[in-house]
Amino acid sequence: MRRKCHTCLCQTCITVCGKCVECKEKTTYCENYNGFEQMSIFDVPQEPQCHPVPRHSWKYYGISKERYSQLTEYIQSGRYASLASQVAHRANEMIAECILLSVKENKSYDALRVKWELKEMERIPYCRTDFYGIRRYFFHIMNQKMKEIGK
Repeated sequence: MRRKCHTCLCQTCITVCGKCVECKEKTTYCENYNGFEQMSIFDVPQEPQCHPVPRHSWKYYGISKERYSQLTEYIQSGRYASLASQVAHRANEMIAECILLSVKENKSYDALRVKWELKEMERIPYCRTDFYGIRRYFFHIMNQKMKEIGK
């Protein structure tokens, strides 16, 4: 049975000696010994668990307060419901319905959270900051689409 030497962290040591620095026999017992090597607790590097969420400002997207109000009116009127749905799914597939509900009914993140607590809807899987970042991104895409059709 091979044991790990606790002093040098070499995994292939046959014996555990207390004097790894001065031990001359160590190199003969350990075939793969190449000095100190930092070991990780993970075998394979893991990818981050979270997905990047856009958090840019209105200014970054170039949307003024007037244009925001105009886009909100277009969405709330219902004439562009299918376009708004497509844009919401493009902005973020997971919370597309929450974004549409927020914009159409002028509901805040907290109001949607209350609906979740009353079991009227699913829980929003993002925090407030991420939710509003995705919502601004939704308006950015909607603004581009509306400009394409001349509105």
